[in-house]
Amino acid sequence: MNSREVQRFPPGFVWQHGLLIVTFTLLAVTGMPLKWHWWGVIRVMGGYEVVRWIHRFLGAVMLAQGVVHVVHAAVRQVRVGHPGGLWPSLRDVHDLLHDVRFLLGREPERARYPRYSYINKFDYWGAFWGVAIMAGSGLVLWFPRSFSDTVIHMSHIAHTDEALLAVIAIFIWHLYHVHTSHGRPRLNRVWLTGRIPLEDLKSEHPEEYEQLVRNSRLGEPG
Repeated sequence: MNSREVQRFPPGFVWQHGLLIVTFTLLAVTGMPLKWHWWGVIRVMGGYEVVRWIHRFLGAVMLAQGVVHVVHAAVRQVRVGHPGGLWPSLRDVHDLLHDVRFLLGREPERARYPRYSYINKFDYWGAFWGVAIMAGSGLVLWFPRSFSDTVIHMSHIAHTDEALLAVIAIFIWHLYHVHTSHGRPRLNRVWLTGRIPLEDLKSEHPEEYEQLVRNSRLGEPG
């Protein structure tokens, strides 16, 4: 382990995440004015019909990206694999309870996270949940003639409320845990390069770091 950084995510995942950032941000920029009828903002962006079609196009891109990601992740899991991966487990419950005790002053330090902590899994599966709700309700609103008034009304509530929840979750919960929750003196750049400094890996995912050390001693790739 001579390098001060290790590859945590493959380039394909980095590009997918980058595209998700762009599409999510633009969906929020075009969707929030539609939700609250900010007509001045809508006029600046070209009018109601233009904003609506831009929003629909971006939604279709995000849905397609989700399908591509599922296929890519499944193929990579078969080829490379990580024990447990991002699937929830009883270990996550144990680590969560440990962290609660830590926050109450009953544990000296946080739980020792593996490759993916329960926080990582919450973010990941929360995105799946959000895309599923947004895509399903969005398609109903896009093609309303195929559905009843009740379904359309429920879809409108689900679509707009889930959108607001997603914006809050990303800009408060996600950014906090990615960039500041571990007292890191700099922004986390793993989302840009897929690489993580060894000191960050040791601090944030100590079990993965220890496994990397063991593999290196055995002459295996880290």
